[in-house]
Amino acid sequence: MAQERPEPDPLAERDRTIADLTATLRRLQAEFENYKKRTEREWSERVRLAGERVIADLLPILDTFDKALEDAGNNGDAKSLKKGLESIHKQLTQILQREGLREVDAKHKFDPFAHEAMMREEKEGVEDGKVLEVFQKGYALGPKVIRTAKVKVAAKRERPQEITVQDQPVEEVSEGDDKEEEEE
Repeated sequence: MAQERPEPDPLAERDRTIADLTATLRRLQAEFENYKKRTEREWSERVRLAGERVIADLLPILDTFDKALEDAGNNGDAKSLKKGLESIHKQLTQILQREGLREVDAKHKFDPFAHEAMMREEKEGVEDGKVLEVFQKGYALGPKVIRTAKVKVAAKRERPQEITVQDQPVEEVSEGDDKEEEEE
């Protein structure tokens, strides 16, 4: 005798599927929230460590500043102060270059993405748009300009045109106009 199996209830089967899918969805949502929190913590830690590294790199410059000020106070010697300031400038430049900072080239033609024109000066014999003077250096961090160079730009001097007799308009005098002049 064959034992009859009761047919599965379609509503119960559907309810089990819904419960399974709901549990899976909740688990995935919780995992995703945990992932977001973890990546935020990791990012914050990276930023903190990067700042810490830059500050640690700047500490020798602070030491050099202290030494230069101490020497200037003791000696009152302009040469030792200048030497200390040059040393500080060199150290700071090296650290910033290591971090990817570079000076924007401002010795050639004006580039509106890298330069800010503060003045224009008409000058003969100079190419229009050539940078004549740099008021403030510009800097780029990697490929991105973070401060434009403030510059004076050459403007081509317009030469006044000489007017010749041929260029002047000729007044045409009609015969009737001559008679009026003679009568007067």
